[in-house]
Amino acid sequence: MLRVALQSGLLRTLLRRADSPAFPAVVGAVALGAALSMSVSFASLLVAAVLMARRRWSAIAVGASLGAALGAAVLYLVFHHLGWARLFAAYPDVVRSSAWSDATHWLSAYGVVALLVIAATPLPLTPALMFAGISRLPIVEVVLALWIGKLAKYLVYAWLASRFPERALRRGQRHADALRVIVARALSATPAQRHDATSSGELRR
Repeated sequence: MLRVALQSGLLRTLLRRADSPAFPAVVGAVALGAALSMSVSFASLLVAAVLMARRRWSAIAVGASLGAALGAAVLYLVFHHLGWARLFAAYPDVVRSSAWSDATHWLSAYGVVALLVIAATPLPLTPALMFAGISRLPIVEVVLALWIGKLAKYLVYAWLASRFPERALRRGQRHADALRVIVARALSATPAQRHDATSSGELRR
């Protein structure tokens, strides 16, 4: 419930600032908030931001990557401060997951290069970031790898979103509006009306 509320709040922030010249910076701030939450998926928010300002898709991707990298750097420092024992106690489900096992294996073998690859793909980043923090990987290299990986991923996402056909968007919006009207009519039926309809059906029998 909290995750949904937070995601809705971040989306409203984007909607309010969509026409602002500083919109890419706003997207970066939203990416920072989503990263720090460790629960909100930023990909859908990025796509929504690009659809609000298609012509600025590249600037939006750059701003988003900077915000996400900054958020990841803050989490890195938090995990680094926690250490092994407190990290395991605070996040038992994460350290028992297959994502944790894969991340520890890849980072042990390839270091920050593995972190860059994970950041550039839809793979879960939090387990890798946790392991990087407690493994004391150089923070400058970690932040640089995270930024490059996020930038590559977000540029692809933003470019694809900017090329999404407007006709399909309009058609989807019409369908959504029609569905809302149907639902509103169904919900507007009063209990008395439903009771009358039931009574008349029984009389016909």
